[in-house]
Amino acid sequence: MTTLALVESPAQLLNVAEWAHAGHRGEGRVALEVAVLLPMDAWSRVQLSRVAELAAVSDLDITRFEVRSGTVSRMRQIAAVRKRVAAAERLVVGDLFSGLVQMLLPSATARELVIVDDGTATTEFVRIVTEGRRLTRWHQQAGGAGRGGRAMTWLTEPALDRTLFTCMEVAPPPGIRIVSNEYGWTRSRFPRPTVRDGADLLGTSLVETGIVGEEHYLRAVAAIVRTRGVDRYLAHRRESRDKLRRIAEATGVRVLRPDLPLELLAAQGPIGHTVLTFPSTVAHTLPIVLGGGGVRVELCEVSEAWFTPDTTAHAVGFLHGMAESAKRRHGLSSMSPGLVGR
Repeated sequence: MTTLALVESPAQLLNVAEWAHAGHRGEGRVALEVAVLLPMDAWSRVQLSRVAELAAVSDLDITRFEVRSGTVSRMRQIAAVRKRVAAAERLVVGDLFSGLVQMLLPSATARELVIVDDGTATTEFVRIVTEGRRLTRWHQQAGGAGRGGRAMTWLTEPALDRTLFTCMEVAPPPGIRIVSNEYGWTRSRFPRPTVRDGADLLGTSLVETGIVGEEHYLRAVAAIVRTRGVDRYLAHRRESRDKLRRIAEATGVRVLRPDLPLELLAAQGPIGHTVLTFPSTVAHTLPIVLGGGGVRVELCEVSEAWFTPDTTAHAVGFLHGMAESAKRRHGLSSMSPGLVGR
């Protein structure tokens, strides 16, 4: 079967490798083509290259496409990807919310679709499919039908065989089979991390997406560093350079921009004996990746006072739901908002 994966982020590429390693309905290890639709963000590109290096031994045929720069060349690259999409018998997709992916899907003739985790958006995807709504990211307002409506039309075709490969706690939506992502590829490559003294705080892009105010976030980070002995801040790939500079100057903590997704960084080590994270994907993935490795993962909850005026009630509820799910499923302890600043 001709299988094509469409990848736009390091997390998506990692989870495509995990799906290939896990096999598909008894096929064993799956060989597949991977079309990496390169983002503009420089640090995302760095991480994609590093994950591709690690995945090169896993039967992944990876091709990079410059689909966001230039005009003539960009259109040629998109046309080349569209041709591959049309020829694929099975598609593996990490982000059905992507406008680029939604533009490509009308060319698809595949009768099988696999959706791999793309962070916390997975839970929103499940909710949208269950409710029959348009594909809109959890932190954005819903708009018109657009490409999302056309993508949903293809996604809900009765003849399409649909699988969701995920580590998240979700109920199966109508017509979609759930396969658990146990991070077997990562755990087999890096069986036990090197654990160091000290604690790591994982950064988040909640400020950059307009959900949390920057000043509230900076005060919270300073409080966590001060009270929990944090000596490293591992930045999210989308965090701004100016915000990271302010964190380093205000706290004296060492700020690092990892060149790998945090799951792979943590699996290799060195990683702190305690890892603190705000509500995000890693609150769900790291307890799986680091299970039995002697590392404690803790959750830093978000205060209502931190949200910007433009943050929707839906976004607030989504973040709180992610936190509760991580605590319930993985038994994470948490720091209440009152303990990390207001």
